[in-house]
Amino acid sequence: MKKKEWIKSFGELSSEDQIEVMKAIMPEFCKNLTQKPEQIQEMMKSMMNFWNQDMASMMGMMRK
Repeated sequence: MKKKEWIKSFGELSSEDQIEVMKAIMPEFCKNLTQKPEQIQEMMKSMMNFWNQDMASMMGMMRK
C-alpha cells in the first residue's frame, strides 16, 4: 500500500481502530527512531506544532 493510500485508509477508521493501529505500529516506529535522534526531534516539533504547544505543555499533558 502506498503512503497516500495508507493515510486515507487510516483516516477512514474509527477513533478506536486508529488507536489500535497506533498501538500496533508504535513499538517498531519508536525502535527505528531511537537510532535517529534528529528524526525524534523532527517528530516532536511536528506534534508540538500540531497542538500549538511547547515542550513543557506537552509533557504536562502527558502526565494527566
